Amino acid sequence: MLTENLKIISINSGSSSIKFSLFNFSNYSADSKNGVSPLNNIDRVLSCRIEEIGTEYGSFYLKDKNKTENEKRNFSDHETALKFILQKIAFINDLTKESEKKGQSASYNVLVAHRYVHGGKDYVKPLIAGGEDVKKLAELNDIAPLHNPSNLKGLEVMKSLMPDARQVCIFDTAFHAGVPDYAAIYPIPIEYYEKMGIKKYGFHGISYAFIVNLFNIYNKYKYGDKNAIKKMVICHLGNGASVCAVNNGKSVDTSMGYTPLEGLMMGTRCGNIDPEVPFILKKKLNLTDDDLNKILNKKSGLLGISKKTYDFKELTEFDDEYSKLALKMYIYRIIKFIGQYAAVLNGIDALVFTGGIGENSGPLRKEVCDNLTYLGLKLDGEKNTAAAKYFQSHNPFGTVNIDDSVKPINDESSSVKVFAVHTDEELQMAFESINLLDDLKNSNKN
Repeated sequence: MLTENLKIISINSGSSSIKFSLFNFSNYSADSKNGVSPLNNIDRVLSCRIEEIGTEYGSFYLKDKNKTENEKRNFSDHETALKFILQKIAFINDLTKESEKKGQSASYNVLVAHRYVHGGKDYVKPLIAGGEDVKKLAELNDIAPLHNPSNLKGLEVMKSLMPDARQVCIFDTAFHAGVPDYAAIYPIPIEYYEKMGIKKYGFHGISYAFIVNLFNIYNKYKYGDKNAIKKMVICHLGNGASVCAVNNGKSVDTSMGYTPLEGLMMGTRCGNIDPEVPFILKKKLNLTDDDLNKILNKKSGLLGISKKTYDFKELTEFDDEYSKLALKMYIYRIIKFIGQYAAVLNGIDALVFTGGIGENSGPLRKEVCDNLTYLGLKLDGEKNTAAAKYFQSHNPFGTVNIDDSVKPINDESSSVKVFAVHTDEELQMAFESINLLDDLKNSNKN
């Protein structure tokens, strides 16, 4: 594995925000030794976040194992923001000094991994993005106008700032590429799928891939068998939320669809509704397509029902009827999807909660699990509470440790294992980038 002096930058470039993580993979090995997880050989150097790009309310946040920085600062565009990050951490200067000793380009030992939300039907594997690829990726903007243009902007800026670094696109839809046709194709005229590629693509795939890979390691590390847990339902619960049915490490169905609007009720997205409803609203309220888009994507979900906030944690602190209804609706739909996918899988070995809400909300996990006892599932109350407290105070910097990421919360008598898991999309992007390089190296040998 090509990891000598290797640094990996993972970037999630949004419309008005950037998330940026730096990893040191110099000591990484894919194999566990002496019972030690290979994760223990990865160093998360830092993470930072810039919010409200292009507005007067900009902010910069940086955290590493030694310090936290938080300041108000305005950024005119993505290029200004990314330049500031690289200069702030003195990354380019450090690389230059290191590489000059070897007569290499400053970014020779750097991979830049970009989260790309929608890969469409053509991009089902990670991609080292060259010039022609950037042009093809731009064609995907139409099918994911809320996400892909921002992802592309991050890619273009980093290519200009670090032209010698290898830029890798990791597609959020790729994990679900193997979902069978009978689960993915919508029951509308088949030519819309054949000619336009309209079907369920699913999202949060980078998170689900991380959970699957984590459990491959966890099973081997804890049980001595990487296949100890085969059938899983994973709930990724954050402002955006989805559920995924996994069998033998493969996605067999997921709640999000052609866009991230389908599926669960979310922070501001409606999730599943009668498809006729938007037409009725448009006609009766004289709405434009943009109006409808904003209502369904930005004004619905927890925010739309509560009339207060999209934030799950904030809602739990209110006692009014709208807030209570919003929480009931949110949890009900999670329970319903878990039941559907348990049926699809003909039973499950494990239920996993992840994402900001899934990791941190013990009460949500309890209410969901109390309605799944028919599966033979039983939660351990003390473990559940302890896991929530741990993740709320956890500092995920320095050496990555599997015991920090996976918390079993089921009772010993439960026939279904239940876990609260800290997902790490940035780390998964780094993994997939390294694996892509290895695959290319091996194919060149052959």
